[in-house]
Amino acid sequence: MADQLSLTADQTAIRDLLSRINDAWIKQRGEAMTAVLTECFAEDVVMRGPDFAFLGQGRDLVVQSYHDFVSHAEVKSLSLDEPEIDVTGETATAQYKWAMTYALSGQEYTELGRDLFVVARRDKKWLVVWRAMLVEAG
Repeated sequence: MADQLSLTADQTAIRDLLSRINDAWIKQRGEAMTAVLTECFAEDVVMRGPDFAFLGQGRDLVVQSYHDFVSHAEVKSLSLDEPEIDVTGETATAQYKWAMTYALSGQEYTELGRDLFVVARRDKKWLVVWRAMLVEAG
């Protein structure tokens, strides 16, 4: 993506949307996390996982996926790259690499991956309409 100083207003808004999502699942729990995530995802959002496997559709399912992860896993370390954002009219893609170490069921895992989002402007507000979380093969 272009230098931070040359971000368009749309790119800045989308970067802020992604920051809100990540801040919600990293720093908040319960209803506070639900409230923020609900504002960020479209009601009909589609979620895909590794190898683009269909995981489901709907805001409630996506919000629940964040709750499920944070209630079962303890994040030990996390790094998120700056997102690369491409805007075309009322639609955009945003993606970034991440690295995470977490404990789950007594085991520790380190994964590298990429989150890929499609966002759309609906009622003058950017919302995530499609998300894929891709884990790099180790």
